[in-house]
Amino acid sequence: MREPRSANLARLERRVSADEGGFVLPVVVMGLLLMGTMTVAALLTADDEARSGRAMREATGAFYAAEAGLNWVYANWDTVKADVDTLAGGSSVDLGWRTLDNGDSYRAVIHRWDESGQPIYQLVVEGQSGGELGSLRRLSYMLTSEPGGVGEGYMLGECCDAAITMKGTYGQRARTDSLGGGGTITHSGYDVHPPNWADAGVCSDSLYDKPGLIMTDTTQIERIDPRGGIEGVPPIMQDPGINDAAFDTFGDYTWQDIKDQATIIVGPDGYIQNADGSVRIRFDDSLPSQKLKGGSHIGPRYTIDMMTGELLCDTSHPMNWGSDDPNDPCFNHFPIILMKGEVDMVGPPSYGDFYGQGIIIADFDDVARTGAEIEFEQNIRFRGITMGKGCIELQKGAQYYGAIFLDATYDGITCDKSYDMYEDCYGDQDPHYCRNTLMQWSQCAVDRALVESGLYEMAEPTVPPPGGGAVLLGSRSFGEAFR
Repeated sequence: MREPRSANLARLERRVSADEGGFVLPVVVMGLLLMGTMTVAALLTADDEARSGRAMREATGAFYAAEAGLNWVYANWDTVKADVDTLAGGSSVDLGWRTLDNGDSYRAVIHRWDESGQPIYQLVVEGQSGGELGSLRRLSYMLTSEPGGVGEGYMLGECCDAAITMKGTYGQRARTDSLGGGGTITHSGYDVHPPNWADAGVCSDSLYDKPGLIMTDTTQIERIDPRGGIEGVPPIMQDPGINDAAFDTFGDYTWQDIKDQATIIVGPDGYIQNADGSVRIRFDDSLPSQKLKGGSHIGPRYTIDMMTGELLCDTSHPMNWGSDDPNDPCFNHFPIILMKGEVDMVGPPSYGDFYGQGIIIADFDDVARTGAEIEFEQNIRFRGITMGKGCIELQKGAQYYGAIFLDATYDGITCDKSYDMYEDCYGDQDPHYCRNTLMQWSQCAVDRALVESGLYEMAEPTVPPPGGGAVLLGSRSFGEAFR
């Protein structure tokens, strides 16, 4: 018997309802899982951002901690340098960890890299945060030392590291004359401040003793008489490195670069002039040897400020070579003088007082193949540097403070003097004419000549000896790193 139509419809509806209920539940469960995953991911992302922000904050704190350490080293350098001065090349000093008020800390370590040359230091300062991440930042600076002031030490290439540094032959004579007089020679590498300068406060308190004589070949010392001698630390030193190249380059500068700095030219024709040719004066016509005299020739020249009436140093006058009087307007005037040919500089008693200061350059004539011949004689007083290619004589009571740097055999060619560098004091004319010829090393004279002439820009600081104390120069390079 057939079921009623209504019963079939009811059975079909029950079957469809059962099928639909089995599909919805998995969808709901999957949705819940996705929502949970997204919630966990959001929570993890938020935590990562928080940690990242904390890491950046601690890294910044570590950086500033390192910077605080650097500032501490700068501020306390006078204390730190006591340990730095004793460092040997390749060694280091660890200044230890210091903690800041906020819990961050820093440590400074100073390494010395040079081998007893110009001091080269690396200052490494590590800063560490006080947080749970312990972030570390590092600042690294390259440092060197510089002179503390005039008299602390500058060098121009191989010049000047002794009273006399030279390539060629050296002679010295001091003897008693027929009248029972005569003189002596003082040739000293012991550092001395020139008279008047120390009291004027223009020199440092330090004194740096040097060798009395450095030569390429010390067998070329031909004569040292009993009344003359050489002293210094050491008195005489041989250095084969004093060759042609030592006089051709001065650090990054050539011989021509040095000559181009001249402000005054003394010619072989008896004329002296400014380098720009604006003032040209004839000083002697006794060719071939020119006599540049004291008194009316070499001496300070002045101008007057028309507005204030102040006495000013006339630095444009080629015969103005400065003054040794600290109260004189020309006290800081140090010309650079290029000398050509043969020039005799003479002072009293034959001529008036002769005082000069600055840098004298002995020029070499590439055409004639001869070097300049320069004589300091008859009680002339000079303070500064004489350098170049030629012959130099220091005699008859000349008083010289500073240094001489001489290539007397450039390209194997010598001057026509019996000695390339010659010191003597014999006084044949008068027993009081020549009491002492002085060649005195003076770091202050060298430094003032370089600084006041402007040539120090081509020079390099020298190494203060033990006990002199290095002075922080500043950063030469900078770097930072995460770790």
